[in-house]
Amino acid sequence: MKEANKWDRAGILAEVRRQGKTLTGIARDNDLYSSACRQGIIGASRRGAEAIAKAIGVPFRELFPDSYSQGRHDEGKTSSNKSCNTSAKAPAISDGSRSAA
Repeated sequence: MKEANKWDRAGILAEVRRQGKTLTGIARDNDLYSSACRQGIIGASRRGAEAIAKAIGVPFRELFPDSYSQGRHDEGKTSSNKSCNTSAKAPAISDGSRSAA
């Protein structure tokens, strides 16, 4: 079985340029601040990294397998804090002890 292609910063940037794109252009096309993709390529902006992956047509996890820890974007959770993934409201009391006024 062949090992998946390992992407490094130089390889990612070369692919961006090969496709006639720029990191700034990719950021602006995705309504991000102009340096978001430059930050994304070094691990400082996940949204920038996601924009790069989309722009060059490579799955995010293949392009950045170790740079960003798996979290809410990968698992559908909104927070890593378990108490934040539940309702803030107390459950309704159904034994009739509260009046329905």
